[in-house]
Amino acid sequence: MQQSGRRLRLATLVVISLLSISVITSGVAVGVPAARVAVSDATVAPATPTAGAPTTVTATVRLSGGSTSAVTLDRVELVRSDDETVATVSDLGSLSAGETLTVPVTATFETPGEHDLRVEATVTDAEDDEVTVTRPVSVVIERGMPQVAFDIPNAVVGADSPVQATVSNPTNAAIRNLSVMINAPAEGERRMREIPVLAAGATTTLNFSVRPQSTGQQQLRASVSYLTPAGTAAQMEQTRPIRVEPLANDVGIRVSRSTGGNQNAGGGVAGGLGGILGGQSDLQDSGSQTGGSEQGEVEVTVSNFGNAPINSVVVIPQTANGTVVEEIGRIVVDETLSPGTASTVTIDTARAELIGQLRFAAAYELAGERRTVAAEFNRRAPGTVELTGVNLSVESGESISVRGNLGNTGGSEISGVVVQVANTEYVTPVYPKRSYFVGTVGTSEFAPIELTASADLQNATEVPVRISYTVGANRVVDTARIALPSAGGTERTDSESGSEGPVNAIGGVLLVGAVIAIGVGFVIGRRE
Repeated sequence: MQQSGRRLRLATLVVISLLSISVITSGVAVGVPAARVAVSDATVAPATPTAGAPTTVTATVRLSGGSTSAVTLDRVELVRSDDETVATVSDLGSLSAGETLTVPVTATFETPGEHDLRVEATVTDAEDDEVTVTRPVSVVIERGMPQVAFDIPNAVVGADSPVQATVSNPTNAAIRNLSVMINAPAEGERRMREIPVLAAGATTTLNFSVRPQSTGQQQLRASVSYLTPAGTAAQMEQTRPIRVEPLANDVGIRVSRSTGGNQNAGGGVAGGLGGILGGQSDLQDSGSQTGGSEQGEVEVTVSNFGNAPINSVVVIPQTANGTVVEEIGRIVVDETLSPGTASTVTIDTARAELIGQLRFAAAYELAGERRTVAAEFNRRAPGTVELTGVNLSVESGESISVRGNLGNTGGSEISGVVVQVANTEYVTPVYPKRSYFVGTVGTSEFAPIELTASADLQNATEVPVRISYTVGANRVVDTARIALPSAGGTERTDSESGSEGPVNAIGGVLLVGAVIAIGVGFVIGRRE
């Protein structure tokens, strides 16, 4: 009896198994198109898609060669993970057995980042059964906004400071109506620039000008507005730190006999300032009466040693007492001299032959103010020292700093030049720069100097600076007396000091009194 029961149960299981197989086999037969249609591949172009620009996913749909009939490819879709359809392509025709079809589906993504999508291909077979097959695809969208990089090489308080913006379009479509506006610093003549069309992959440069109103660490803030390739208005803000330096007014003027070469030509630092760099001058010795020197021509070089552009630079010939020499007139040097550049003009002084000593003043505009620096020129001086751009400041307590330029305005080279603070009852040279060895200074060349000293500011009225050099076979020692600032001040202006006329040196050498350029005045004293 038990054995019969086991046989009955076994027979029942066999029947159930056969029925299951029948159902499964029936399901495969119904779903043949689903098993034999596939999205075999999906590629993304461009390789680096960007926000706001078209992105194309190319799907490859294949019908297996084992299919008994063709199918109709109804549509191919891009669908987000939340089942939102991004883009659709329809009415694609039919697929025969073993045939493949590539279908590009294009969409625009406004949001940067990774987008998880799927490609859905829907087909209809000969029995009007609809089957959908899928393939996942991930698309990483980069920022599609224009890229803007700012360069501020020299930000100076109160002066026009250049700002350069490099604007690039990283997308594969044009960006239109692009506008860049500098919002801070809020002052400046050129703070907004526009680009009507910036082509795909293109880069351009925009020049701005701002005037910072305070020194130290500042923020440059800019806004960029544009139309995306899809026509959507967009805006972004950009901020970067900048360092604003104090304004340095340091303009030098050099007067020399003309060589008859390039006339009225602006020179850069390398050519116009060769003396400062220790190079040899190509100017003729005063004893040679050839070329331009024979005709009374002189070359006046204006150099911008400061950190801000100077504008409307004009040379004004003057007599020793400052009267304008109308026979020569004013000469335009340059509209703008950038920091570290120089410009030279050639002036014919023959019409002012009766005037013995000439004074050439360079007038210029800096930070909205008209300023002047001057230098004297003596046609007969074979070796003459001149200090220009002198700036005396009381840095802390009794510590004094003297900076300026020493120039040889004569017609011959001077050598062994040493500049030092002379020790007096109330003034003492101190380290680190109680003396300064200049060396050799060719005719019409400059050399910078810097000295340090301490002073009893309650009693001292001036800082004596001893200048010793060799011209020809003679050793000459001069003393420049630089007035100290008034009580409570830290810097001496031109109006607070005076100057004396020239003095004779050893061997009949005529020494010209130095001319004040910036900061403090000084007088050349007698030889020691």
